[in-house]
Amino acid sequence: MTKKVGVALVGTGNIALLHTLGYNNFEGAEIRALCDLNAKRAQQFREEASLPAKVKIYDDPTACFADEDIDLVEILTPHATHEPLAVEAAEAGKHISVQKPPAMTLSSYDKMSTAAEKAGVRFRVYENFRYHPPYVKAAELIQKGIIGEVLSVNIRMWMVINAIGEYRGHKKRFPLHTLKWKIREKHNYHAPTLFDDGYHKHSLVEGYLGDLDGNSVNAVKVWCGWEKLFGLVKLDSPVLVIYETKKRNKYGTWNVNTAKDIPMHSSYFACDESLEITGSNGIIMALGCTRNLFKGCDCGGPGKPGVYWFTQDKEISEESSPPEIGSWKSDCGMETDWSRSFIDCTQHYATIVAED
Repeated sequence: MTKKVGVALVGTGNIALLHTLGYNNFEGAEIRALCDLNAKRAQQFREEASLPAKVKIYDDPTACFADEDIDLVEILTPHATHEPLAVEAAEAGKHISVQKPPAMTLSSYDKMSTAAEKAGVRFRVYENFRYHPPYVKAAELIQKGIIGEVLSVNIRMWMVINAIGEYRGHKKRFPLHTLKWKIREKHNYHAPTLFDDGYHKHSLVEGYLGDLDGNSVNAVKVWCGWEKLFGLVKLDSPVLVIYETKKRNKYGTWNVNTAKDIPMHSSYFACDESLEITGSNGIIMALGCTRNLFKGCDCGGPGKPGVYWFTQDKEISEESSPPEIGSWKSDCGMETDWSRSFIDCTQHYATIVAED
């Protein structure tokens, strides 16, 4: 019988709540400890996340990593702290999952992966966007050859300042002060858009252009402007990133801008995305990801959250009477809430660890 994996979350900041979702009513793993330099914050988080009182609280990572009930450590701390924590966890024999971006430099990342390999433990970067159901569906369509050869991948992203919605269960605007560490040179090179959130977008473009057909991105060009939030904080937005491949007819783009008062609703962070993939004989579009910008769209709007595609191939339809060539098909019945990507990403890795 596969044993249940014991998990410790190291860091109980904003993102940690989403990391708990995959362990709710999950047979393969459970959270057994929380570690935060601020023990009071960890205790408050345990209550907020509705975790049982038996979940241990640590304010010392070394003590947490020495706990024999812990098999897997999720590192959810600011980026510059990832390397020492990951190396120490590996040396303690713990499997590791680290939030993106995994490190501040390539040499730092090498030290982490080398430590894990030497200790014989698993090590992965937590990349939930590749588990977002519409993006998974898009990858499946590409792998089936539905749109032919992928020619371009374009990601459009909108960021807002005065976000509307629930934040950690409370109906209020997202508290910007909680993102203070993200604008620091030490953790993000003063580039939270390009370096922090950009990891997701770089991963998607590389995945659709490279991993699926072996034609990897080999050059990146960036144009970056600057936005001052409330006249005080400098933000790397707007941004336009161009991804080049060895084939001159294949490329990707990521286009970002920030607007103060777009009334975007969500329970998560202050942005949303749309994805467009053009192939040699078809197009795939996936609307929405991080927020609910497209929720409620119907006739007259750009479309409901989900995946849309059209192609010249009639045989792909599962209907008894295939639609005409060039007619749109869609799948809007899947789970499109961003939280699903965290659940699936968490459970996939925990299952792999459990089977070791």
